Amino acid sequence: MPIRPPWNAFLSISTLIVNATIENRVTHDDLMDKTMSIVRTCTMVQSSDALLLAGEYEDFFQRSLLDDIPVALISEAKSTAFELFTLSKYSFEIYTQFSFLYLIWKLNQFVIVASSQPLLRLLLQKTKDSGWSNFTGFHILIDRRTVERGCVNAYNFLWAAWEYDRLSTIFLCIDPVEGLVLYTYNPYSSVAPRAWKNVGHFKGRSGHPWILLKQRYRDDLRLCENLMFDKTRDLNGYEIRLNAISFEPHLQIDQNKSGLQKFTGDNSEIVKLVLVKLNASLNVRVYTGSVYDLGGVGKHGSMVGMMADVANGEVDMGMNARSLNNMWKIEHTYPHGDDGLCVITQRAGEIAEFVKLWSFTAPIIHIGNFAIFTIALVILAKYQGFCPAFMNIIRMMTFVSIRKLPRTSSCRIFFCSVFVLYLIVNALVQSHWASLLTIPVPLPNIRTAKDLKNSGYQIYGSMFHKLELQDPILRSRFHEDTYYACKEHVLRSRYAACLGDCQHQDYRWKETCSMSWKI
Repeated sequence: MPIRPPWNAFLSISTLIVNATIENRVTHDDLMDKTMSIVRTCTMVQSSDALLLAGEYEDFFQRSLLDDIPVALISEAKSTAFELFTLSKYSFEIYTQFSFLYLIWKLNQFVIVASSQPLLRLLLQKTKDSGWSNFTGFHILIDRRTVERGCVNAYNFLWAAWEYDRLSTIFLCIDPVEGLVLYTYNPYSSVAPRAWKNVGHFKGRSGHPWILLKQRYRDDLRLCENLMFDKTRDLNGYEIRLNAISFEPHLQIDQNKSGLQKFTGDNSEIVKLVLVKLNASLNVRVYTGSVYDLGGVGKHGSMVGMMADVANGEVDMGMNARSLNNMWKIEHTYPHGDDGLCVITQRAGEIAEFVKLWSFTAPIIHIGNFAIFTIALVILAKYQGFCPAFMNIIRMMTFVSIRKLPRTSSCRIFFCSVFVLYLIVNALVQSHWASLLTIPVPLPNIRTAKDLKNSGYQIYGSMFHKLELQDPILRSRFHEDTYYACKEHVLRSRYAACLGDCQHQDYRWKETCSMSWKI
């Protein structure tokens, strides 16, 4: 009997495999459903949280997936909805007119659907320019043509997200073999939960490893646990670019030392402590000019100085701390110190001698002395009458012998105690009087912002202090100038005030000013 090939068995097996593949195939509709499942389950903390949809989002509405979720929309077509807000990011003049736009509700969930990388970049830019933008939010990227392409755009889409500083980002796609797959990236290290598999190494900034991660979609709560993780826990030597300039006493730079040892002061110590803890490497661009190189917004409405380096992305952050206020093109870290603004003016005169005598000791001491001598006067008056008792109190205060003290032992002990007490107090008084009465004590004429406003003084200082003056009257009298010119204005006119950081002003003034100057 001839041997025949088992075609029937082969056909049955092939049919089973093909049918199983068809039954497990993930469609674009499934991708939409799972996307909303992630949004509802893993990212929306409160029912009032809104979702931003950008790009080719029509499928979400056609399938009625957004009935109970507030939604904001950004399309690839030209829109004027955020035209003023967008222009304010590129024009300081418009920013000053519409700075309230920066208070628009920022969102935490973003879904961006694009069919190509250029379109994705356009949508990321539109999202960044909108009032809803939040670089710390969670972003989901979808390739509109993933059914045909699979996951080939995972790296390109996530790299674009990294270029736009969107760190918490995943890419959803349909793999022809594995089904629905999630990709993310870690630009610092390979640290990730076990569910994420390392599927690619690429070169990031300065050749630092940029890791592509992947996991299959699972319909369980463990997906949410592993979906978002702290990528900055270990920076693995990632280079953080900073700029710095000597701003004593907050930041001192010793060029004779190397590495991080050259930087001292509270500003540098905080930065070094945090970045060393995160295992980062620092690349510090040191400026050798004056503190006015710290920069800000120039006369022509553009960023200048060291602030321009941060705004343009040439460095990641400034080592020098700045005051916390709403800044154009700049983000702040968490506040870590408490400082203030001070003004330097000419003296308004000197404190009167009587005021010196009365104010050099605490009021409680004056009250205590008065109470004790009043009690002593009452006791003496009981035995001697008021006038002799009053004269004896005067004698005691001037260290003259007292006449006719009461004969009882208790009274004598009491007056001896009073005499010893006054002897001690008098020693302190005389030691202070000698120095206090011979050295003139200046009387400050500006104590509060209200005093400065009512004084009518012209105010001089650096450009980065002008934004800290919220009162329009104070701003109208403010003139941008250097420290040395500011000092000369104060020396020439008693109606000029030099505004600056309190500790820095005190440090520089003690270094450069003479004690004979009436300032």
